[in-house]
Amino acid sequence: MARKLVLMLVSICILSAGCQSVESLSSKATGWQNLFDGKTLTGWKASENKDTFSVRDGMIVAHGPRSHLFYVGPVENANFKNFELKADVMTEPGSNAGIYFHTEYQQEGWPSKGYEVQVNNSHTDWRRTGSLYAVKDVNASPAKDKEWFTEHIIVQDKHIVIKVNGKTMVDWTEPEGFSLDKQPGRKLSSGTFALQGHDPKSVVYFKNIMVKPLPSKPKETIKAVVVTGGHNFEHDPFFSLFEGHDDIEYVEAQQKDHSEIFEDISGWDYDVIVLYNMTQNISPKRQENVISLLKQGVGLVALHHSIGSFQQWDEYRKIIGSKYYLKATGQTAASTYKHDVDFTVHIADAGHPITRGISDFSVHDEVYKNCGFEKDSHVLLTTDHPESDKQIGWVRRYGKARVCGIQLGHDNAAYKNPNYRKLIAGAIRWSAGKLK
Repeated sequence: MARKLVLMLVSICILSAGCQSVESLSSKATGWQNLFDGKTLTGWKASENKDTFSVRDGMIVAHGPRSHLFYVGPVENANFKNFELKADVMTEPGSNAGIYFHTEYQQEGWPSKGYEVQVNNSHTDWRRTGSLYAVKDVNASPAKDKEWFTEHIIVQDKHIVIKVNGKTMVDWTEPEGFSLDKQPGRKLSSGTFALQGHDPKSVVYFKNIMVKPLPSKPKETIKAVVVTGGHNFEHDPFFSLFEGHDDIEYVEAQQKDHSEIFEDISGWDYDVIVLYNMTQNISPKRQENVISLLKQGVGLVALHHSIGSFQQWDEYRKIIGSKYYLKATGQTAASTYKHDVDFTVHIADAGHPITRGISDFSVHDEVYKNCGFEKDSHVLLTTDHPESDKQIGWVRRYGKARVCGIQLGHDNAAYKNPNYRKLIAGAIRWSAGKLK
């Protein structure tokens, strides 16, 4: 009997050890790594007011004057770009804290680099738990004081997701050129994590802090074909607009027979058509092929003088949303142009993916007047210059295609304007369905 008991105890010990090993291996297999050992602040470094942070009963306690506890340990050499971070958090009533990412050690003040994910269920600050602070704010807390909740942060390239207890609070993609007013360091890059001790009255607990580094996603390259012909332009400066974007590839299709690129589309391999031509002839077959591509969802960007193309094809105006009238037609007067005009471009919709992060700007360019416009377009850009039409940038749909029209872009005076470059890249990405 005694021997059986011993064997049973040995078996239990072996099974127990085996279970612990499986649990440990399972954690490693899934890629999760602990940042906090539950006993000490090894691997962490506090800034000003170091006594704000302490360890108690397996928790990091933040209680005291402003301080930030930065991870400086060995995991990924404390430099994370793409990752998932999970932490269990509990707040006392009236408390405030936060979790920073893509930050770096800073001895004093609020960290100037990286983003903050808010921890606040009842503090006087209205931004609640799960907010991407001052960028995407939550005004109703998904968690309660004196109850543990899990904050889960996922960063993948330009995409940020914040979950609280499994509920998605923020799902946001940082637009190109994004900059937060008075906080230029609030942007995605890479860096470490930091826990915030907000003020002497706040008491916040953290435990089970784990990270899972993620690989960068392969870039999905947008293939654009830039159609030219029928109008002179500064070739190399213009095509510099399409260079330097690691997600955009382009080829020029210079038309010698006005529209031959649309003669045979059986092997079509482009995501976006960029029109910078002013050619006129397009046969019924080519017209049908253009419409077929758009119905399949190929994007279209119409720039500057391309709104003067294909004057005899009535559907073209409906496709791109505008028409420059080369001559008077019935009750419609001929459109006019003027070179070398200094004017202000107004952003009519700052929330659209193409214009996000761009403010009103000045440009030296050619203007058009008395053009025709489709009424169902969504206007993005306007100007108040008296020798220009008010509408100078828009988006619309045709079939499954996303279509963007931008009247700007006569010569290098416009090409070299950084805001114009952002608009062109944004228009291509949006038309390709990559910007939401």
